[in-house]
Order: sequence, then structure tokens, then C-alpha cells
Amino acid sequence: MRRLFGVQGLACAGCARGLEGRLRGLPGLRSAGVHFLTASVLLDWDESRITVDDLSAAVARFGYGLIDRHRPAEIEALLTAEMTRLGIRLAVAVVAGMWSMALAVALYVVDLTPDVAWWVALSSGLFALPVVFWAGARFHWMAWQSLRLRTPGMDLLISLGSLGAMAISAVALVQGKSEVWFDTATMLVTLLLLGRLVDAATRRSTVAALTAMEAAAPEMATVMQDGATRTLPCADLFAGAEIMVDAGAAISMDGIILQGETLVDRAVLTGESAPVPRRPGERVEAGTVNLGRRIVIRVDRTLGDRDIDRMGGVVALETARRGTGTPLVDRIGAALAVAIPALSLLASLGLMLMGAGIQESLIRGLTVLAAACPCALALAMPLAHARAAQAAAAMGLRIRNPDAFEALATLRTAIFDKTGTLTMGRPRLTATDPAPGIAAADLLALAARAETGIAHPLARAIIAAHGRESGAGGLRAARGATAADDGGRVVSVTTSGTATGDMTWLDVHRDGNLLGSLGFQDSPKPLARQMLDSLRSRGVATLMATGDSGGPAAALGRSLGFAPDAVHSGQTPQDKVRLVRTSPGPVLFVGDGVNDGPALAASDCGVSVAAAHAAAAQTADLVVMRGGLEMILAARTLARRTVAIGRQNIALALVYNALAVPAAIAGVLTPTGAAIAMFLSSASVSANALRLRKSGARPSGTATQQAANAPHDPESPGAGFSNASC
Repeated sequence: MRRLFGVQGLACAGCARGLEGRLRGLPGLRSAGVHFLTASVLLDWDESRITVDDLSAAVARFGYGLIDRHRPAEIEALLTAEMTRLGIRLAVAVVAGMWSMALAVALYVVDLTPDVAWWVALSSGLFALPVVFWAGARFHWMAWQSLRLRTPGMDLLISLGSLGAMAISAVALVQGKSEVWFDTATMLVTLLLLGRLVDAATRRSTVAALTAMEAAAPEMATVMQDGATRTLPCADLFAGAEIMVDAGAAISMDGIILQGETLVDRAVLTGESAPVPRRPGERVEAGTVNLGRRIVIRVDRTLGDRDIDRMGGVVALETARRGTGTPLVDRIGAALAVAIPALSLLASLGLMLMGAGIQESLIRGLTVLAAACPCALALAMPLAHARAAQAAAAMGLRIRNPDAFEALATLRTAIFDKTGTLTMGRPRLTATDPAPGIAAADLLALAARAETGIAHPLARAIIAAHGRESGAGGLRAARGATAADDGGRVVSVTTSGTATGDMTWLDVHRDGNLLGSLGFQDSPKPLARQMLDSLRSRGVATLMATGDSGGPAAALGRSLGFAPDAVHSGQTPQDKVRLVRTSPGPVLFVGDGVNDGPALAASDCGVSVAAAHAAAAQTADLVVMRGGLEMILAARTLARRTVAIGRQNIALALVYNALAVPAAIAGVLTPTGAAIAMFLSSASVSANALRLRKSGARPSGTATQQAANAPHDPESPGAGFSNASC
């Protein structure tokens, strides 16, 4: 059995990874994917070997709670409360820590008498107490949890560092000395609180994807009861209720048509650009649009069980399926969390064996814990991500998931939706086929008369080709539109029953006689071909996945240089997910609609194009706010640069540890020297991250054009960056 649950008590990504690892060891559990951002776990288990109660008990043993899946609004409320809690603790850490650090600086730079210096050091420690033991209390608990889950990481390293700094400082004060490390302890806690606050904000924006998915369908419906109508919330409707949907309105509930024939725009669910006919006895879904005439529907699925709701569930499933990855900096932090305490213990034991006193040996061991401060390591990737976000914003991009954004740097497959993503999403008249004796202009004029006043993409395309509206307005019929010509004869425009090739065809009749046909095509977006060719030249496989039929999809594929087997037509949202999963990764998926949500969530990096549906934009890891498809190239270059800068920052941080630990063991590193070295390490990381901002924060009108062509941009992470990402 496979089921998605909520998890209570997840405090960090490390907790999620630890819980996932421990769960996978349970007998009878085939797979487990814990996702920190949505506080969810996707479990697949053998019911003959383990039950839900057993799973719940196991999760409880690890310190968490297994519950029914949270609704998005509930998760948002929890995250809002978490951000408030973190904000209060961060405020205390900043205010108290500022005084603690100011007093510590006075010890470093002011020549004080020993007595005065001791009192200044004591005051610094008093201000550090609420920071370390109240504002940072959660981190110490999470450090203990990481030991229980056997996944030591940054929390354990920061907890050991801050507590070690407090311990060695307390020993110094007891001995009447003023060489203390309180500023180190407060800095560690404050930086981690700031990082967790940003992380909580990221989680809340991610959960908004599911909220947007729910908002894609109307929340009110017009109910028919005893010959009268009234408007009720969808939540109050039951299976069997009858609702009325006017032409041009969005359908609010899934159900079977009882009265009326119409055309339905199902693009929100399937991505199909052409409307589909629906008649009594056939099914329609919430979120789709009634384009024809008023219909009456018998509801067959209640709120929460509609197709649009299930699609939101698919997004949650795909998000949980990805689990919580382990970034490079966390893997390094996990290694240091084991190595540094071990070095501290070995240093103390080694010094004792070499003849040093017990007190001196313990102090040096504590010095190793305090000196091996992971400040620069904790800043390494967050600073790079922050600078990348600034550069991206200047370019018209919004990075919603920094870790997923990094996947662009090593991209192997790029999958694109068709309608509205690769194409303009606005069909245009491209062919006329008049019957003998009928002029093409007359054929178009009659079609415009029938389509005047009709809110439909094909109607707008006819009016645009004719140049103006004609007559008082047509009447939307079950399969087209009708109007009367100047002689009172009935002109009708209907979907062609013999539509072939790569176009959508409409037939024009007058008094039942066929006058000719009109063919429509959607045009590709500007620079789409250049962008695709650029990706292909860099070894990225490009695929197209669309809900459209084979003819239009194949024609667009040929014009954009797709190989025939790279064009996947008639794709449902689930088909797109399967395509993402079976393609070589990392996989990029680019889309614009609600129906693209599951594939955006399943991909290593999901990108929503400009003017995408809110549900797609909230699900995507990267949002194009302005510009065209060429911005994908600029984003890829920025991602490669971000990864390079981040790795350089990690290397700079490790250099500090490599120098500080031996110096602490040798007894030559004083708190003052450690503070200076720590400052220089953090400053070097900050300065290196600034290079990313300088390279990417100069927007210009021609940047996207340069990014699209970009022949000068080789595969090296930094080359050509300033041009491609301005």
C-alpha cells in the first residue's frame, strides 16, 4: 500500500533525512520519502508485514508524529507561527548578541586592567546566556535528535561549537582570566536562526503551490433545487446535487451533464489547446471552462475528491517522492560534526599522555570545539544563494528553491510543454479553403459575422484576420457559432469533421451548404528555436510533452528542430510525470498550466514561463517573471556560476578549519586570534559571494537576446556569465 502522511515535529532538513533513513530500515516498508518543505512522508509498505499503527509507533519512537496529510492552509498556518517564533528568537539573539559581541570587541581592542577586563568578559557572558540557552535551545534539541537518528549535521556542529565556546569561557572566568569566546557562541546561534527563518519562508512559499492548485476551481456553485436556483459554497455540495453553469463560466464541480450541449476548454487539466464537445451523459471537470451554452450538471464528486483536487494531491505526492536531498555543505557539516568532537577528545587524551596536566588538556580540547567554528561553512551556500537570488531578480527571474535551481548547472534533459510554453497560446488563421465559386474574403467575412461577440480563441483569431467585428453578434451553438447574413440566411461555423494535418479546421456553412473551411495554427514563441538549439549544442536532450493531438505537435516539433521520437503528444499530466521520471537526470521541466503542476514537482528543476497560471508558478522551482524562453539559458549560466561560487566558499571555509584546529591543539590559538581568523574567514566567503552579484546584476535590454544566442558561452561555469545573465 502507498499513502502520503503528514509529519509533526520536523524542524530541519537534517531531521527529515534522519527520519527517512531510520524508516527505511523497518521490516515490511518498501520505500519512504520524507519531504521537509511540506512536512510530509510518502510510505509504501507491505500490509501483511506491517500496519499503519506499527508505522505510527515507529515514527513516534523517533520523536515525531504520523498524522493524516495536512491541508495546504494548515501547513501555511503552522509555518506562519514558526516564522513568528523564529523572528522573536532572532530579535533576542540580535539584541543580546550585539551587546555580547560589542563587549568582546572591547576586550580585543581596548587596553583594560585585568580586573576591568574580567568584569567586561563576565558581562559579555551574561548577554550570551539568553542567546545560547533560550534563542538557541531548539538547535540543541535538534542536535540531540540528529544523534538519535544517526544523522549528525550542521545543528550538532553549531550546538557543540556554541556550548564548547560557553564552556571554555566559563572555565576562563573561574580562573580569573578574560580570554573568552562568548561572541563566537552568539554569532553561531544568530546566523543559524537567520538561516532557519529564511528556510521557513521558503517552505511557506512552496506550500502555496498546493493552495494555488485548490484555487484553480471556483469555490461557489449555482445550485438548482425545486425549480429555483441559489449560490452555495462548493464545500456544502453533495454527490447528486444539480448545478447550473452559464456559457463562459468556469465549472465548479465534477459531474455528468444532464442538459445542454457545449464546448469545454480543458486546458487547465490536460493542456489541450482545442475545446472538446460535451453532451448530456458525458462528464465534465471542475476548473474547466464552459465555452458554449448553459448546462446543468449532476455532481458526482465532492470537494476534495475532484480531478483538480487530485491533481493537487499528485503535486504533493511528487514533492514527497523527491524526498529531502543532502546538499554538499550538509554532507561536509555531517563529517565535521563527527570529526571535530573526535579531534577534541583525541587532543585532550594525547596531551595527557604527553605529560600535560588534566586541566590544560581539557581546556585545549574545548578550544578545538570552539575554534572549529563553522560560521564560514554555514554562510558558504546561503550567501551564494542570496547573491544568485539578487542577480536573478535583476534578470526577471525568481528562485523559489535554491537547491533545485542548482540542478540547472548539470542539466541532462529538458522537457517542454507545448501550448503557452513553446507557442504563443494564441491561434491564428493560416489557411482558407473556399468552395468553388466562393471568394476567400467572402468566406472570412461570413465567418466573422458568426463569431462576432464570441469569447473564444478561434473566434478572436477569425475577427483578427478579418480586421473587424461584423453584425450585431453571433450566437454560441453547441458545436460552433451561428448568425444571420444580410439576406436572413443562417451562417454557421462549426468544428470540421474531417480535420487532418497540423492545423485546426473550422467549416463555414450557409443554410446547410458548405462554403469552405478555415485552418488555424499556433505560432512558436520568438527565440524558442535558438534556445533549444543552444541547449542541444551543450549536450542537453530536449523533449516536448503536450496534450495536443499528433498532427499539430509533430508540425511544431519539426519547426523547432525536435527529433520525431522526442515529440510526445496526447500526454496527460500523469504521462508527463512518467516521462520526467524515465528521462536521464537532472531533468528540467518547463510549463505554464495547472496540468503541468505534477511534472513541475516531479522534475529536478521545474520552470514556469512568464504569464503562467498561478498554480504552475507556485509549484515551479524557478519562475520567469519577465522575458521569454531565452531566460532559461541565462538561468542555467547563473546556476553554473552559483555552484562554482558556492564550492569556492566551502573551500575557503574549510581552509579556516584546517588551520584553526591544529593551532588550537598546539595551544597557540587564543580567543583573540580565533576571532580575527573567524572574521577573515567569513569576510572572504562574503567577498567571494559578492563576485556573483557583480557578474549578474546588470540588466540590459539586449541581455536575453545574448543569452539565447550565446555562442561565446562555453561549458566552463564562469565563462560568458556577465553577458548571458545581465
